[in-house]
Amino acid sequence: MSALRCVEVVLTIPDNEALTALATLQRLGIAVAALERADVYCCEVDAAAADGLVETLRTLEPVFNPNKHALRVRDTDLPEAGELWVQERTPAPRFPTAESTVRIAGRSLPGVHRLTRAVSWRLLTAGGRPAERETVEGAMDLLCNPAFQKATTL
Repeated sequence: MSALRCVEVVLTIPDNEALTALATLQRLGIAVAALERADVYCCEVDAAAADGLVETLRTLEPVFNPNKHALRVRDTDLPEAGELWVQERTPAPRFPTAESTVRIAGRSLPGVHRLTRAVSWRLLTAGGRPAERETVEGAMDLLCNPAFQKATTL
């Protein structure tokens, strides 16, 4: 039996990419007061390995550096209100065979059968609440390049 685990890795230091995107959205007249960016990793993992997945990800320095990142487990594998997920347009993830395993940052992930990665953009209003769907959709053209990326929103 397998379980689905999603984790979010966010910078704890100033995020210049998010700050630049925020300034651009505001110049374009999109009503957003704050913009937060995070990497979201969703894994289909054996139930026996699910509890150790977060600790495994914490050991992968290209994914998580404790000096500049925070990691939290997400309750769902879908964007939340006010959030846009951007993923590369690629073929469906390759499922491991006896000769191959799911790898990230050059390391095997024990018990993981499938891994997807998305960039989460969380748009917030002046009151710190999630932005309305229309606002998120208005920001989509700047935050996602449809030529090679796809966007998902609630």
